[in-house]
Amino acid sequence: MTGDQRTDRVTDPDRRTYRIVSRIGFVAAPAMFFLPLLVPMVSGGYQSWAVVCMTAAFAVLVSASSFAAMASTPPDGKPGVHQLWAIPVAVFALLPGAVLSAGLYLTIVSLLSQAAATAPG
Repeated sequence: MTGDQRTDRVTDPDRRTYRIVSRIGFVAAPAMFFLPLLVPMVSGGYQSWAVVCMTAAFAVLVSASSFAAMASTPPDGKPGVHQLWAIPVAVFALLPGAVLSAGLYLTIVSLLSQAAATAPG
């Protein structure tokens, strides 16, 4: 058995794990962003945890992208290098993510409160 075959056998489970984690992240991020938009429809008001959850979805999306990049590194490469760029990018993504999340959430809360105020009865 050559060293390359052993390296492939050792790194293959790691790459499979990276692929699974990235797929989970690519599903969880949109769910974390869009599902809290249902909260004002059910509760009828503003909930701060929903905006926090929507903001965190941006960091999850960056992390999922990092794991996808780690899964596609060549066998002789170092997949952990992708975490070096993912951490600052995730932190940087939180600011525009917070602005977008709060703006969208507050718009929905405002529209729902206006609809409730103008509803007959």
